[in-house]
Amino acid sequence: MAQTKKKIGISIDCDLYEQAKSKYPKISTRINELLAMDLYGSDEKDKLVQELHDLKIKEKAITKRICELEKEEVKLEQSQSSRDSVLDWVNYIYSRIGVVPLNKLEKECDRNHVNFEEMKNYLEREEIATVNFA
Repeated sequence: MAQTKKKIGISIDCDLYEQAKSKYPKISTRINELLAMDLYGSDEKDKLVQELHDLKIKEKAITKRICELEKEEVKLEQSQSSRDSVLDWVNYIYSRIGVVPLNKLEKECDRNHVNFEEMKNYLEREEIATVNFA
């Protein structure tokens, strides 16, 4: 695509002109490049700054999600640990008296923050004898 050019007269300091003439074969080409960078470069800069801002926001969102997942992992580990504690208690009681009292199981589940109904259903599936009161 051919660009339209306009011939104009501009004033440049003599010492700048002499140094530029020795450094650049075509001074007008260099002036066009510098003007383009000055005029259009700021648009690119603004776009890059906005993109960086958007990436920082995305980074914060990802970091927040990672923290949430780590908290969930800790809760899951604590939950599993609590469940294991209740199962250890069940094994101890079952080995001593041959049945697990549901009223005491409920108290143990409450103490360890374990769902009583899930534990009760687990014992039924494992065919561990339970009684209402002991």
